[in-house]
Amino acid sequence: MLIMLSLFSFLGCKPGAPAVKGKTESDADRQTNCNQFIEALYPIRVKGKWGYINRKGETVLQPQWDEADDFSDGMAKVGIMSGTEMHYGFVDQKGQWMVQPVYLNAGTFTEGFAYVNKHGLYGYVDHYGKEVIHCRFEDAADFHNGYAAIKLGGWIGFIDTTGQVVVNPQYTGTVNHPRFNEGRAPVFGADEQTGFIDSTGQWAISAQFQSAGNFVDGLAWAMWQQDDSAAEHGFTIKGGYIDTEGVYVIAPEYDFGWDFSGGYATVWVRSEDKKSKIWKVIDKEGTVVLDNLPYRNVGAFNYGLIPIQDEDMKWGFMNIRGEVVIPPQYAGINHFKNGMARMEAGTAFENTIVYINPKGEVVWSEN
Repeated sequence: MLIMLSLFSFLGCKPGAPAVKGKTESDADRQTNCNQFIEALYPIRVKGKWGYINRKGETVLQPQWDEADDFSDGMAKVGIMSGTEMHYGFVDQKGQWMVQPVYLNAGTFTEGFAYVNKHGLYGYVDHYGKEVIHCRFEDAADFHNGYAAIKLGGWIGFIDTTGQVVVNPQYTGTVNHPRFNEGRAPVFGADEQTGFIDSTGQWAISAQFQSAGNFVDGLAWAMWQQDDSAAEHGFTIKGGYIDTEGVYVIAPEYDFGWDFSGGYATVWVRSEDKKSKIWKVIDKEGTVVLDNLPYRNVGAFNYGLIPIQDEDMKWGFMNIRGEVVIPPQYAGINHFKNGMARMEAGTAFENTIVYINPKGEVVWSEN
């Protein structure tokens, strides 16, 4: 499952917030880390324009765009405001246009392709800007393991990298969630039940769940409705983790769970008074390794760290032992990528971008 965009979006933020308090990364560590991520570039915002820095925090591509995303597959989506509309294209690591900014929407380059929106319809371009899959879909998502979800005739289906429809559009929902992982994709059937299909569109696990996540290491989150005469509506809906046969190997006793990552999954159950969440971290055997975590929200394990949000709505990180590595102090958060995480210092309404390393040391700040 994906982290909610409202928690992790950085575009459209207002500058002017005070810089975060923290130690600055040493010059020696900067050089060492730069050698490890020598080709990595990171989007920054300066006076309302976006550019890119390297791992040392040096500006490589001068701020010149109105929006900018992370690099993926050697390309980055950037936006240029034209009148009242944002137009998107893609640049390479030298800042040269590889896909001209003529699209009203665009995705991320994965597996050599990126979806684009032209005249209200979606297709795909390659690294040279050629529309290799004609814009004919009502919606589209990034490619994942050779397949991309598309919407046609109001229904969700899948195409391969040639643009051939390999799973006929017949499922409800949006293109954002279903993706093929470990040979299976979670989809909503016509009765709004969720199951898993294979790449031919056949049911690998029948539609029987209220919702489901993606398979990771042979396990997928799935929510199950259970009869319960003591419950307010005569039933409860709880989630656990199923194997590739659709059998629960971690019992459905949780109210929410992230996909597994690095051998761990973050889950929560409601407190007895129904007023709060009790966060836990479990391993692939279902053993609780961290229990009753004292946080408002807890994210998925990534890069050896777990995002945590305190009651003041500030974000930080802890390790798998539950030790706070980076104290909650940020209004916005992102997972670590290529040795840094892009954070928001200040408040949700007035903030600045800060890049930190996994020790919490500041590498670059908008201030």
